[in-house]
Amino acid sequence: MEKYAPHIVPSIYLANYLNEFESTIQNYDVTLKTIKKGEFLTQYGVVNNTAYYIKKGIIHLSLGHDQGKKSLCLFGIGTIFPVGVEIHKFRAEYEMMLQAFTDLEVYEMSYPTLKKIVQENGMLAGELLKENCDFIGYMFLDTINQTFEPCLSRICDILYLYIMKVHPNKDVIPLTQSELASIAGASQAQMERTIKLLKDEKVLSTSRKQITILDKEKLLNYCTLGMRDNVQEDGLI
Repeated sequence: MEKYAPHIVPSIYLANYLNEFESTIQNYDVTLKTIKKGEFLTQYGVVNNTAYYIKKGIIHLSLGHDQGKKSLCLFGIGTIFPVGVEIHKFRAEYEMMLQAFTDLEVYEMSYPTLKKIVQENGMLAGELLKENCDFIGYMFLDTINQTFEPCLSRICDILYLYIMKVHPNKDVIPLTQSELASIAGASQAQMERTIKLLKDEKVLSTSRKQITILDKEKLLNYCTLGMRDNVQEDGLI
């Protein structure tokens, strides 16, 4: 296994899979809603049977549990999430929590409506499957990083993916250290040590509710081997 580097690094940010199908989605039983930054699209303790097509903005996905919350990833314009086709009647051991990361415009639809859309539009179904596979791929990446990669590498992977995918060519990341720790599965002590090291190496600086990347090449050097190999293969550095 050590001889083979992965060829794809899944992204923390998924977007632009279904842009060309927005007019198709509008022909079904969907409701256009405006949601303010910070508001929740799901309710803790209530079974969710609703999917959302994102017209504008970004949705933040996390998993809630009685013991706390785990931040996972972001969904942007042209995605549908959660992907569901049947009505759920029972709660799981966790809660899927969807929150407006920015101001949002979304088309809200029931799972049966999404099932109908997919059954009647093959090209859309194919792109939705691609989105869902990429999402699962990122979950695998998150799992393997949590198990085998040091905290520093996990945090740097997330920061690098963020500036390359969520805010292309922008160096300011609107995340608090607590939010970053939640995404990376790091303790507060681990986060503080990592941020101090990266500050000392002039990789980044911090201010209230944001992290500024000062040197993307140095940041990449602290990322996982798979991330570095793929970025070099893609010619991004």
